[in-house]
Amino acid sequence: MPSSPVISVRDLSKKFRLFASPKDRFREALHPFRRRYHREFWALRDVSFDVLRGQAVGIMGRNGSGKSTLLQIVSSVMRATQGEVCVNGRLSALLELGAGFNPEFTGRDNVILNGAIMGLSRKEMIERLPEIETFADIGEFFDQPVRVYSSGMYARVAFACAIHVDPDVLILDEILGVGDAKFQEKCYNRICTMRKKGVSILLVSHSTEAIQRNCESALLLEAGKVVQYGPVDAVVAAYHDLLYGSGKTGLLGDAKPFKKNEGATLETENIAQESELRTFLEGDGEPLFRRFPYYNPYERRIGNGGAEIVDFLVAANGELHFNVLSGSETLTVYLKVRFNRRVDMPRIGWAIVTSEGIVIAGSNTVMLNIPLASAQAGETWVYAVKMKPNFCGGQYFLTAGVGECDKVGACDGDEWTYFDVRRSVCHLSVATSGRATGFVEVPFSCAVLHGPLNKALSLS
Repeated sequence: MPSSPVISVRDLSKKFRLFASPKDRFREALHPFRRRYHREFWALRDVSFDVLRGQAVGIMGRNGSGKSTLLQIVSSVMRATQGEVCVNGRLSALLELGAGFNPEFTGRDNVILNGAIMGLSRKEMIERLPEIETFADIGEFFDQPVRVYSSGMYARVAFACAIHVDPDVLILDEILGVGDAKFQEKCYNRICTMRKKGVSILLVSHSTEAIQRNCESALLLEAGKVVQYGPVDAVVAAYHDLLYGSGKTGLLGDAKPFKKNEGATLETENIAQESELRTFLEGDGEPLFRRFPYYNPYERRIGNGGAEIVDFLVAANGELHFNVLSGSETLTVYLKVRFNRRVDMPRIGWAIVTSEGIVIAGSNTVMLNIPLASAQAGETWVYAVKMKPNFCGGQYFLTAGVGECDKVGACDGDEWTYFDVRRSVCHLSVATSGRATGFVEVPFSCAVLHGPLNKALSLS
C-alpha cells in the first residue's frame, strides 16, 4: 500500500459566532459601525493528523469536544476558519441519521439520488440496487416513503448505500449505534472487508469497544484540541482517564501499555512501590486511591455504614501504576475497611462488570468458605483480594463491598447486610490481544485425532 495519506489535516481550526438571541444577530448585521454582539467559540483549534490508505482511525472525545465538527469539515459539509484538509479519493460519509434523504421519496429513490450526488450514473446505481436492497434487509419498506422509517431502517439504508458507491474513504458518525446487534455485526464485518481492499475509515463512537475492535489508531479530542493520536489502546486509556479519572493521563499524553516488573519478588506481592503500600497499610490520612487514574469518581455506593471501605489500591502483577492491561495479569485488590461497630462475621465481596453493567464474574468470602476474624468498633483492617480474570480486550469496572452474613455457608441476597458496597469504583482498560473474543479468554487446544494423512500412514 502507498504510504501517502488519503486524508491530510493541517492546523485545522473552526470558529463559531454565538449570539445571546436572534435579535442580537440582526443588530450586528445592520449596525453601521459593525459593532459586535457575539462572542467567539472555537470548536476546533490547530488539529493536525494523517490517515493512510486502508487505515481505520477512531475519533473519541466527550460531548462538545469537536468530533462532529471535524467530520463535517473533512466531508466538505462545513468550511474551516483556518487550516486545510486534503482528501485523495471518493469520500462517502454518514454524518447524521437521515441526512441527505428526502422524506417523501422511497428508500429506492433516495439511494439512486444519493448515488447521483456521489457522481455515479442512474444506470450504475440501478445495477447496484439489488445488492443494496439485500444488505439493508428492510423488506417492502424499501419502496415506502422514508418518512415512515424507524431510526434503524434509516441506518440500514444509509449504510448500505454508503458502502456500495466504491468509496476510498468512509466516514461514520455514531450512526451504527441505532441498529440492532445483528445489523451492527454485519456492518463491522463489511468495514473489515473494505479495509482489506484499501478503504480508509474514520469512525466516531462513544463505544470504546467498537473503536478498539475496528481501529488500530485513534484520535482523542478535548475542547477542540488534539490530546493524543496514536495506538488505539493507549488513546482509549487516555479517554477513560478524562471520563473517570483525574484527566492527567490524557492531557499529558503518557498513556503507556502495561509492562511487567521483572525485578519484583513474590514476598512483596511483586510491588515495586513499597513506600506507597506502606503508607496505605499504616497511614490514616488522605486516601491514596484518588491519586490513581483507575479510580472512577462516578462510583455508586450503598450500605448502612456499619463499616466503610475508606481506601483501596489495585496492583497488576505487583505494579501499582498502570494504564492499559494485557488481560493476563494477576490483580491484587487491597481494601482498607474501618468498622464502625462490632462485627462478628465480616464478609468481603467483589464483582467485575462491563460498562453496560453486565456482571462477568463475582464472588465473596462466604462462597469460598474463607473465614475472617471478628472486628471491633473503631478498628481498621486491610484485606487483599487476589484474582486472575484473563480478560479479553475492552473496558471493565470493579465493584468491592464489605458486609456480614449470619448464616454459615452460602447466603442469599436477602440474608446479607451491606455495610459499604462501592460499585464500579475502579476502571480497568484492557488491550485487544486478537486471541479471543467476548469478555474472558478461555485457554483451549485443538488436535487432529484422525485424517487422510493418518489413514494413509496406517495403511502403509
